Amino acid sequence: MLSEEGFAAGMRAWANTVNELGADVCRRPDSRLRLSAELDRLCEFILREDNERFQWRLESDRDAQEAVRSLREASARALGALEKMRARQICAHGRSVDLYSSLLSASVREEREGMRLRRGDRVMFIGSGAFPASAFAIAETASEVLCVDIDEEAIRHGTELARYLGMKASFRFLRSHLDDPEFVSAATHVFIASLVPEKRDILRELRSYVRPDCRIVVRYGNGLKSLFNYPLDTGALTEWRAAAPGMTGRIYDTAILRSRTTAYEWQNSHFIASGT
Repeated sequence: MLSEEGFAAGMRAWANTVNELGADVCRRPDSRLRLSAELDRLCEFILREDNERFQWRLESDRDAQEAVRSLREASARALGALEKMRARQICAHGRSVDLYSSLLSASVREEREGMRLRRGDRVMFIGSGAFPASAFAIAETASEVLCVDIDEEAIRHGTELARYLGMKASFRFLRSHLDDPEFVSAATHVFIASLVPEKRDILRELRSYVRPDCRIVVRYGNGLKSLFNYPLDTGALTEWRAAAPGMTGRIYDTAILRSRTTAYEWQNSHFIASGT
C-alpha cells in the first residue's frame, strides 16, 4: 500500500520501471508483456477511488509534481513503443478482419456517437500515434480522416496499418496540423489526443482556421489522471465555449470546444489568413 508520505518516491520508482521495460521492449518479448501489464496497473491505480487521497500532493507538493511528470513522460514513451510493435506485428503476421472489429471498442464507439459524427464529416486527429484505434473508429463514419503525428516512425506504421486494414482511401497522415490548412478550414471535427502536451498552443493555432461550427474534442487528464495524460486548464480557455460529454470511468477526460468567433469574424480572419 502506497503511503501519502511515500507518494513521490513511489512515482519515481514506477517511472524507472516503465523506462527500463520500454527500453527493452523491442528486444525481449517478455518485456512487452510486462510493460503492458505495468501500464494496465497504472490505469487501475488512476481509477481507484481510494487513491484520491493523493490529490493534495499533486496540488501542493512540488516534489510529487515532478515525480508525476516523470512517470507521465515515461508512460507516453512506453505506449508509443508498444503501439509501434503492435502495428508491426499485425501487418507482418496477418490477422483476420475480426482485428478491425476489435479496435472499435465500446468506449470508442460511445465517444464517437457523443461527438455527433455523421456520414461525410471530415476529421483531423492530432497525436494519432502508430496504432490510431480511435481514428479507425471515427473513419467508420467520416468520409475522410487526417491523422497528425510528429513522430515519423509512428506515421510510417500507421500508414501501413491503414493500408493493411483496407482504409488507405479514407486515411492520410501528416507531421503537422498546419501542413494542410484547407483541410483544417473544412474540418467538421478536430480531435487532440491526451498524450499531446502542447494542447493550448495547438488550440491557439487552430482558432484562426477552423469554421465556427467545428467541434474540437480535447482529451486530457488532471489530478491523478495526469499520471498517464497531459493536463489542461479548461478554465483558461476563454476564447472557446467548452462542454464535457459526461463520460465516466475513463482514464482521460474530454472537453468539447467550439469557437466563440462569429461566422462573420471567422470569414474575415480566414480571408486574411489565406492571403486572398
